[in-house]
Amino acid sequence: MATEDQTFDPAGSQRLDKDTKETLVKVARHAILLGWSVVVLFPLYWLASMSLKPPGVANQLPPDWVFLPTVYNYIRLVQDGAFLTAFANSLIMVGASVILVLLIGVPAAYVLSRYDLPMERDILVWILSSRMLPPIAVVIPFFVIFRALNLFDTRIGMVIMYVSINLSLVVWVMKAFFDGIPETLEEAARVDGATQFQGFMKVVLPAAKPGIFSVAIISFIFAWIELLFGLVLTNFNAVPVTLFVYSFIGSRSIEWGMLAAASTAMIIPVVIFLIAVNKYLAAGLSFGVVIKE
Repeated sequence: MATEDQTFDPAGSQRLDKDTKETLVKVARHAILLGWSVVVLFPLYWLASMSLKPPGVANQLPPDWVFLPTVYNYIRLVQDGAFLTAFANSLIMVGASVILVLLIGVPAAYVLSRYDLPMERDILVWILSSRMLPPIAVVIPFFVIFRALNLFDTRIGMVIMYVSINLSLVVWVMKAFFDGIPETLEEAARVDGATQFQGFMKVVLPAAKPGIFSVAIISFIFAWIELLFGLVLTNFNAVPVTLFVYSFIGSRSIEWGMLAAASTAMIIPVVIFLIAVNKYLAAGLSFGVVIKE
């Protein structure tokens, strides 16, 4: 009895196995990313949910996963003039410090990148050394200096403090960024009649925009969440919002609902800033848009 020949296509089978493996790898990758996103975002959900729970229910165990949200805690925050003052203080001081640290740090990084300075490596190490000491080791000397210069409990003093915290970060990151931008771009601008300053402003800075926005958001976050210096160097007039949030933690009890509401309100400016510079942030964290040949 005759039977039909059955043909076998090994190439098609291998292709099917390859497509199946790629699909499984893609599904596994997305599952891992989804799980990690849940892990990262869950604390934010927990914080926001606590802020929307009535007093006495925020720290209840086991927690109520389904509840009627209320804005009672936020109404109390808005009605509290001290919180609004502290929030405005932080916005003004942190915003001014970011602008000032960019005005100082970006040109300094450009000079260190483009010019052969004597003892350049020592200068860079000296700049970096300002970040090596823990804040607790320098806060008392700053307190003494600020009291002597009448900068204690002033917005100007806190701006100077925030600039000193972030300056080394801006210089080091932007120097690495400027190192990745070819000098031929500036040479071409000078051939067209541009001066050194014009080349820096019209050629280098636009190319370095991703790095500038990246150090701006990092400097903003570092200054925004700073607590120790605000605790020691302020008293009433220049109290930052972090110190106000800390006030909800008492020696005998913790106002969990108000603490969660104030912490959630603190996150909002950072989120807005991140959304505004999001398109520059990914490129800036890669330290350069142009690779020097």
